[in-house]
Amino acid sequence: MQALELFVYPLKSAAAQKVTQLSLTERGPEGDREWMLVDESGKFLTQRTHPKMSQILALKEADSLTLGIGKMFVKVSLKNSWQRRVTVQVWNDQTEAALEPDLYSQALSQFLGVSCRLVRHIPDLSKRFLNSITENWHPEVRFADGRPLLITNTKSLEDLNSKLSQGVSMMRFRPNIVVDAPEAFIEDSWRRLQIGEVVLSQPKPSTRCKIINIDPKTGEASIDAEPLKTLSTYRRKEKGVVFGALWIPENSGIIKQGDSLKVLE
Repeated sequence: MQALELFVYPLKSAAAQKVTQLSLTERGPEGDREWMLVDESGKFLTQRTHPKMSQILALKEADSLTLGIGKMFVKVSLKNSWQRRVTVQVWNDQTEAALEPDLYSQALSQFLGVSCRLVRHIPDLSKRFLNSITENWHPEVRFADGRPLLITNTKSLEDLNSKLSQGVSMMRFRPNIVVDAPEAFIEDSWRRLQIGEVVLSQPKPSTRCKIINIDPKTGEASIDAEPLKTLSTYRRKEKGVVFGALWIPENSGIIKQGDSLKVLE
C-alpha cells in the first residue's frame, strides 16, 4: 500500500491544492486549513451553507497565499501580521485568529454574496485541543473540523461508485492522503499507521454531510442527493454516515507521494 495522492486545503472549505509531499507537525500538514472565512460574529463558514466556496482557489506558496476569486487572483502576504485579532468559532471551539486586510475580505464577500472576513491561524496562540486517550498528550488542530488528517481508500470509492448510476471523484471527500488499500473499507480496522516518517494514531471515522453532494468542479449540488443518499444505505454508523478516517500525527515528519503505508496495529 502507498500514498497515491496528497492534498492540502489552505483555505478551509475552498478548493484543494495537490502537492507531492506533506510536511506534518502534530497540528497536521503545514499550510492545511491555515485560513478560514468567518461571518460578522466570528463563526466559521463552509460549503454546507455556501457551496460556492468550492470555487475559490487557494494556493500556498513560499511567501504568499494566492486566492482565485472568480476571474480575479490576489496574493496574501505570509509575513507575520498579527496586529488585528478576532475571536473565531469552529463548531464548539473558540480561539483567536489574525484578521487579514479588509480588501481580501471584501473581494471574497462580493464573490460569495455574503459578508465574511478572512482570518489566519496564529501559531502558538490559536489553540484548539483534541481529546486524546494518551495521558499527558494534548494534540492540537488548526481550523479543520476535527482531527487534522483525513485518509481515504481508492477501493472504497470504487465500491461506492459501483452502486451509483454516475460515479464521483475522490475530491468529493476532501482527503489529505489517498491510499490504494487492497479492500474496500479495510481502513475501518486500522488503529495505528506509519506513512513515510510519520506515525498516525487515534483514528476516528469521518462523518459525512451534504458537502459530498457538491461537485467540486462546478460548485453545484446534485439534484438527486447523491452520493450521500446511496452511501447512507450501507455506511451508516452510530454517529452518522462515514467514509474515510481522520487521524492524529504522533510526530513531525515528511510524507511523500509514493511512500509506503504500514499498518502497525
